Amino acid sequence: MMKEVGILGYPLGHTLSPVIHEAGYKELKLDIKFNIWEVEPEKLENKVLELRKDNILGSCVTLPHKKSVISFIDELDESAEEMDAVNWIVNNNGKLVGYNTDWIGFTESLKFYEKKIQDKNCLILGAGGSAKAICMALIKGNAKTIDVYNRTVENTKKFLENFDKQRLSIGILNSNQINNPNFINSYDLVINTTSVGMSGGPAPNISPINTDNINRRALCYDLVYSPEITPFIQSAKNNNIETIGGLAMLVFQAIKGFELVTKQKAPIKKMLEAVGIKK
Repeated sequence: MMKEVGILGYPLGHTLSPVIHEAGYKELKLDIKFNIWEVEPEKLENKVLELRKDNILGSCVTLPHKKSVISFIDELDESAEEMDAVNWIVNNNGKLVGYNTDWIGFTESLKFYEKKIQDKNCLILGAGGSAKAICMALIKGNAKTIDVYNRTVENTKKFLENFDKQRLSIGILNSNQINNPNFINSYDLVINTTSVGMSGGPAPNISPINTDNINRRALCYDLVYSPEITPFIQSAKNNNIETIGGLAMLVFQAIKGFELVTKQKAPIKKMLEAVGIKK
């Protein structure tokens, strides 16, 4: 029976996951089918039960299931436990184990572009699930400072409860600080984790922050990958600030997931090239 992997989410629309994974299967000559499992929240439990079948290797998990799926699986890897979110489920002989590779995707994408986290002053825009993964990556990468800006301060405080045991104290920025040129100029790495600027999102045509006051030696990273050039990226480019879009992070989290489910070394170059990324 043909082995299967898939992506669980709702709605899924146009997902690049099949393109990335199928490029890997083809290169390694693996007889695996990649499925798009568009599953409504109320049907999630039944779908997860199916992942225990012998021919299912595992599944990628995306919105809105990353947290709710935890109730239906058997075990969490340390990273998934720390972030209280799962983006990969691996079927180990009927036992479902949840992993989180989002933070690895961010870290590896920076390495790919030869950028460092260590000793950097970092600003995270947003306080949702993606921000949690970025925060984890920055902590593990020994960032010098981490500040978070979100329009709702209460949400930011709640977000920071996840990190109260970390060695690094994480600051909260208010709207006065985010608009203060001297304050913003101090960051080496500015990361947008919000959906602002995303095609089909609530605010597709605006940048989450004015980049005019960002240090010209900084790096602006947008987790949004559709469009490839977001308003945030374009604004930073207009100011001659280096940028990275979210496509590389998407591929590198997929690469880690690919290795978890296939138990094989992923053909990184081929999987990156599948979505047009070349060094």
